[in-house]
Amino acid sequence: MGAAVVVHVAGELDRVTADELSGCLTEAVESVNPPAPVVVDLTEVTFLGACGISLLLDHQDLCLRRGSALVVVANTPAVLRPLQVLELMNVLGVRSFLPEFTSSEVSGLA
Repeated sequence: MGAAVVVHVAGELDRVTADELSGCLTEAVESVNPPAPVVVDLTEVTFLGACGISLLLDHQDLCLRRGSALVVVANTPAVLRPLQVLELMNVLGVRSFLPEFTSSEVSGLA
């Protein structure tokens, strides 16, 4: 398996910031060598809105179509609670810690 691409995201993930993250995730999806995953590290996200959740689902679909996976890392209530309420924890395969992957890193929002 090739190197995973890790996208670190910090701050609020909402309608205002979704376009910037979308660009980072699209770049990550295009640069990863399947079956290596794209890892989205949301451990420093302070707010996760509907646009951010939609963005994760859309990019998960892109990954799957390319033969890869999207791995979401989250461990804060600000991120976990909306995903739990919408019953997306298993759908997005949320993990509480950053998996050990050989990776190249991409920065997300600040």
